[in-house]
Amino acid sequence: MYTLIEVPFHLGLEEVAVGKGPRQLLASGLDQLLGTGGMPALVSHVRLRDLRSQGPDSIVDVNRVVKHAVQQAVEEETVPVVVAGNCNSAIGVIAGLETPRLGIVWFDRHPDFHTPESSISGNIEGMTLSVLTGHCHQELRERIGMERLVSEHDVILACFWDVEEGEKERLEDSWISAHPVDSLGLLPVALDQLKQRVDAVYLHIDTDFLEGVENPARYIALVCETLPIAAVGVTNYNPDLDTAGLWKKEIWKALESLRPRVH
Repeated sequence: MYTLIEVPFHLGLEEVAVGKGPRQLLASGLDQLLGTGGMPALVSHVRLRDLRSQGPDSIVDVNRVVKHAVQQAVEEETVPVVVAGNCNSAIGVIAGLETPRLGIVWFDRHPDFHTPESSISGNIEGMTLSVLTGHCHQELRERIGMERLVSEHDVILACFWDVEEGEKERLEDSWISAHPVDSLGLLPVALDQLKQRVDAVYLHIDTDFLEGVENPARYIALVCETLPIAAVGVTNYNPDLDTAGLWKKEIWKALESLRPRVH
């Protein structure tokens, strides 16, 4: 059973750009899609606790609430599905999980493996995977309450193709199991190997990866069939750029792979 956690924020700003996506997806019936036994999935809504917070402080505030919502979902014996604007929500998600040996499977057009030193834009969104594995923004991570890191050995990055030069070098020097969109043949093997090392995974679905992959739902299904899922993140849908609703339809097809199985 799932609990949907709506996080309508873009870099700490509510209902701006991709921050509009979560509400749109929920309004389309995502709770029904991921429900069980004819009952919709539970829904939780994340809002700022301190309306005065700005910049990094608001990112910390949002992620602290995400952490609490994830903890509550786990206590209720449900799997949290965090529908968020930005990828940095993953920090709050993993902070809220208590899975002893946690891995990550990260589907994204971009690796999000920059650091402040390698990034041209300085955008924290492009550094999220580096934060989770301990390469940067330690203070931010600690303020959110993420007390443990995820080992690079237990991270699979897949279906990416938009890689900047500094990021490419960092990936090549890391222990992350990287599978670009044009080289996915060994992904099933990597998932099987990861299964031997972890108890469950955080499955991250940045929806911009959908446009570069043929039948992306099969890869999401492959993860769900191979590994126990501790939590899911769904990010980066901007309805302002999808006036015809075509992107949302593709997201829907992909998320059908998360539909609870009937035994």
